[in-house]
Amino acid sequence: MTILPDLAQGSEQWFAVRSGRPTASEFSRIITSTGKDSSQWGGFAVELCAECLPPFEVKFEGNYHTDRGNELEPEARDLFALEMGFGVQEVGFITRDDEIAGCSPDGLVYKEGSEEPLAGLEIKCPTKKNHAMDLIAGKLPDKHKQQVHGALAVTGLDYWYYMSYCRGLKPLIVRVERDSYTEKVSYALDRFLVYYEQKRKEIMPILKGL
Repeated sequence: MTILPDLAQGSEQWFAVRSGRPTASEFSRIITSTGKDSSQWGGFAVELCAECLPPFEVKFEGNYHTDRGNELEPEARDLFALEMGFGVQEVGFITRDDEIAGCSPDGLVYKEGSEEPLAGLEIKCPTKKNHAMDLIAGKLPDKHKQQVHGALAVTGLDYWYYMSYCRGLKPLIVRVERDSYTEKVSYALDRFLVYYEQKRKEIMPILKGL
């Protein structure tokens, strides 16, 4: 994996680096939570092709949930480091070894004195109701399954931490191990990239007007 630590998430440069690359937050468009191919391959491939052409656009301007996450994520990350006894480094973007696919984790987790990341960290800051439901379930929610296992597939790390945080309630911290689903994600991603490359050859001349 290649780590871009100084790239600010949400910046124009960050969007430019992500453009045209499938990223873990979008892997639900490649594979379902049950391990089947998503029906969205076609539309996703077209969208990625369009992203490759300048000017690079900010795709997502935010809403209540992203604003809430931006506000609470720093304190959630500090709490994770305190409770788990790890160091957490913020990073902008990580690409797979082939530099085609990537992910934007909320942090990389380190043991004290180590320069190699031990794991990654994904933080969600849901409403009190949804956080309470996550706490009761006590596991990685299915709606975030592709993103977390996708980050494992991209980075090659052996495990990832999922944290759900809401002020006033106990945090949920789940250690997610690489497993057979991770391998399904990786396999689906490889096949999608072949499909995507074929679509690029068909679509890019149309988009460029050639």
